[in-house]
Amino acid sequence: MGTMSNRSYPSAHATTSAAAARALPPLLTPIAPEALREAVVPAVASAAVAMALSRLYLGVHWPSDTVAGFALGLAVAELAP
Repeated sequence: MGTMSNRSYPSAHATTSAAAARALPPLLTPIAPEALREAVVPAVASAAVAMALSRLYLGVHWPSDTVAGFALGLAVAELAP
């Protein structure tokens, strides 16, 4: 994958993955099988962190882009009912 020349701030991938990591566990936990309920939050959070780190690994965002995107995603998710 080539390096993008005009990087965006904040990372939309980090933003949406963080928002999903905050919003999905309350929705998924009640419908998850009993044995998997405790694994919902760590699994969703791990996926969000992996998505944010992939932006750095691929060289398409600066660290500040991913941190700001993750923070924005968490803030937006807190506004959701």
